[in-house]
Amino acid sequence: MKLKTTALALCLFLAAPLALALEATPYVYRTVAEQPRDARDQEIAGLFERWNSALQSGKAQAVVSLYAPDAVLQPTVSNLVRSTPEQIQDYFEHFLVSKPVGLVNYRQIRHLGPDAAMDSGVYTFTLTAADGRQQQVQARYTFLYERLDGQWKILNHHSSAMPQVQPVLQARH
Repeated sequence: MKLKTTALALCLFLAAPLALALEATPYVYRTVAEQPRDARDQEIAGLFERWNSALQSGKAQAVVSLYAPDAVLQPTVSNLVRSTPEQIQDYFEHFLVSKPVGLVNYRQIRHLGPDAAMDSGVYTFTLTAADGRQQQVQARYTFLYERLDGQWKILNHHSSAMPQVQPVLQARH
């Protein structure tokens, strides 16, 4: 009996690092999200493309104009939650220096009524440093949209970097 107990303890002891290694291997989204088939979902997915194009313009005001006046931004690369247009503009003035280009890897769209929708998932940004070096950063996101005066506006935008360190990313199309 003592031998069986010792053998079992030894197996568990040796298997523990393997279990931890499997848990420690981060999941990486490497594909590009498919375009939704439903027309209403396509409209909401297009709002990300509009936002991404505004980022690529390099103009913070173009990005800020997509947010509702009372929007909240919980950004990826700042600890400060932004809740005024001026604060949101300040964030993007700094973020746009890295010439971000976003790509949605995974998404779920939910309609919360005729004038509200949520787009959440995972996106990858390619950021370019002043010396031309590029870095890819993957983050989870949620956009909450509200239609105000006939225009879709971002009411809440939360973005958070993946909690586990990830290997070099390369999205596949």
